[in-house]
Amino acid sequence: MNRDIFKIVLMLLMVLDHITFFISPYLADFFHIITRVVAVGFAYLVVEGLHYTHSRKDYLIRLCGWGLFMAVGNFLMNLFVLRKQFAMSIIGDNIFLTLALGAAMIWLWDNQQSNGKKNRNLKILSIVILVLGSLPILEGSFIILPVMLITQLTHNDVKKRNFWYLGLAVLMAAIELPMALSIPNPTPLMIFDSIAMNASDMFFILIIPLLHFYNGKVGQYNSQLKYLFYAFYPLHLWVIHLIANFQ
Repeated sequence: MNRDIFKIVLMLLMVLDHITFFISPYLADFFHIITRVVAVGFAYLVVEGLHYTHSRKDYLIRLCGWGLFMAVGNFLMNLFVLRKQFAMSIIGDNIFLTLALGAAMIWLWDNQQSNGKKNRNLKILSIVILVLGSLPILEGSFIILPVMLITQLTHNDVKKRNFWYLGLAVLMAAIELPMALSIPNPTPLMIFDSIAMNASDMFFILIIPLLHFYNGKVGQYNSQLKYLFYAFYPLHLWVIHLIANFQ
């Protein structure tokens, strides 16, 4: 897959993760597991984009700008349109803010060794962003930020990248699985449901086979589709919540 196709695949999977209002709970659980690749897939592309962009500053401003746009949109939707049960989190339902924070972390990490000099303060600041940003406040930040740092540190070394991704998945499983499997007198469906809702983050590891299908090349329509994700992400969420609100 080139970059265009990779983004479209991620966007299609993204829709599957957000249509829980309209499908059975167990099908929603299944979709929730297989779509754990979406956020980390776009996080991977952001790190890759930081390597090839002409201006990291403009890249970061663009992510922050779209994050602000979506935050305002979520606020207005909640204020004037959506009922309480369909309300959107202003910060929590906004992947742009998480990706912007990760991009800032990567930029600081790289700059700590610019001009042949090490700047310890920038390195410490990037680690602080990683630690504080990994708290479950922003959407997926506790998994996206570590994935972005691993992707940056193992750039051009697929084996190391996969090894550290796997290590992170094992850590997430060790944290999440005990809680998911603590159900008294569980049935297979109850276990499946609990894993899908409480321990699904470890399934981000499914991004590895997907990345092996990605060739890293710019697609034929890259310039025309440049802003497709930026627009599609908030619009598809708003449309889904609107339909659910009025059904």
